[in-house]
Amino acid sequence: MEIWETIEARGLDVERLSQKWSVSSLAGGEALQIPFVQQGKTVGTKFRWFTHPERKWHASWDNGPVAYNADCLRDDKLIGRPLIITEGEIDCESVIEAGYQRVISVPNGCAGASTERSEAELGEAKAYDWLRALGPFLTLSRVSEIILAVDGDDAGAKLLQELASQLGRARCKFVQYPKTRRLELERERCKDLNEVLVEYGVKGVQKTLQGSEWIAMRGVALMGDLPPISNPETFEIGFNLLGDNYRMRCGDLAVITGTPGSGKSTWLNDVCCRVADKYKVRVAWASFEQLPQRDHRRALRSWYLKALPRNQTPMEISQADEWIDDRHVFIIPDEEVDADLEWLLDCMEAAVVRYEAKIICLDPWNEIVQSRGSRETETDYTSRALRQLKRFAKRFQVHVILVAHPTKMQRINGEYQKPTLYDIAGSANFANKTDVGIVVHKVDQDTSLVEVLKSRYWEEIGRPGGVLMEYCNDDRRFRESERSV
Repeated sequence: MEIWETIEARGLDVERLSQKWSVSSLAGGEALQIPFVQQGKTVGTKFRWFTHPERKWHASWDNGPVAYNADCLRDDKLIGRPLIITEGEIDCESVIEAGYQRVISVPNGCAGASTERSEAELGEAKAYDWLRALGPFLTLSRVSEIILAVDGDDAGAKLLQELASQLGRARCKFVQYPKTRRLELERERCKDLNEVLVEYGVKGVQKTLQGSEWIAMRGVALMGDLPPISNPETFEIGFNLLGDNYRMRCGDLAVITGTPGSGKSTWLNDVCCRVADKYKVRVAWASFEQLPQRDHRRALRSWYLKALPRNQTPMEISQADEWIDDRHVFIIPDEEVDADLEWLLDCMEAAVVRYEAKIICLDPWNEIVQSRGSRETETDYTSRALRQLKRFAKRFQVHVILVAHPTKMQRINGEYQKPTLYDIAGSANFANKTDVGIVVHKVDQDTSLVEVLKSRYWEEIGRPGGVLMEYCNDDRRFRESERSV
């Protein structure tokens, strides 16, 4: 049968597995039927398609998901041996093929690790009910060493971190997969233990597991001891020249400043709309000087339709409003609530969790109520607030942009001088703690300078530098003219 030929090509013993697994004819063709057994009784079944164009697997459970091969944990003869946890049943069977019996697989792959959670939230997440059910068999006296052999991709890295958090990092190891010899995979290393089995046989699986290393604890560690982390999303901003200076990377905090009337909010509106439109992500706006129903709606409609309000038809307006609801969400202070940092962070979290916002714009900073401690100076408060915003950006993997006005600046010959990050009212922390620092400065009536003054990770998100741009009010867009010297 074609499915068994596929299993054999995966390096697995068909004769052994045919005593545990079977093939069923279902809608969409034949599927591999994998039983999940608990205390000798089948309590769930997973169906695995290999040729279906739209489906890979489907599972049904009697009372919720359970780990594959979980009964190995009940075997007292295996106490003292490492427990191996894989991300799939085929990887689990690859480990058994290599002679290891104490191995289980998570029931739903990396699906349980699809959302960013704190350690407290992990302890209550329904996606990990299967793991908590195994608690009596995962005590330190029964399992003192755990090898997390999850997939070697970003989703696997997230799953590894969450499993280690719940199982206890002190007893967890991770594996480094060997380099692949298959050029068609277009990656450097094998992704999982089954690929290792196919390329290097049972000895390769054994060697990979034997080479597992302890996950580093907080403190001091060698680079080679550190587990992998997932790469943050990075968005191109839609400008050819300035794109070399600034890329929106999730997890970063950016600060934008400029003198009054310089166009910093207008430029921010343009660049965020470009990213939202290209990458189909949502922007959360906390714009305390603008009314969403009037100011934001007018600006966003004009940007989307590339036309002034008087030139927009009712049908076009309807399309624009649909796009606004699809790509934007608004944080609006209640008149009865102080819009302080605590309130703002709660609203930001709701925008991320409920509406999946990837970019959060706070405009402007001075409109946020400063709830300072009795002995806290403005500088101390600013340092604490920026630290919390940076932690938020990293925890929820979003790009946070903060618009901050400079302190009152003098005019020379009637013109404002270009401010720096150190001119922002309140504290030099705006320059020191931000990952990206941008100034928008009006050069003349038609031209603005947009300059990246600071880029902490310039090799990844762009070098400091500036571009002269001209603004077109008809379509609410900036157009690059030349690079600034």
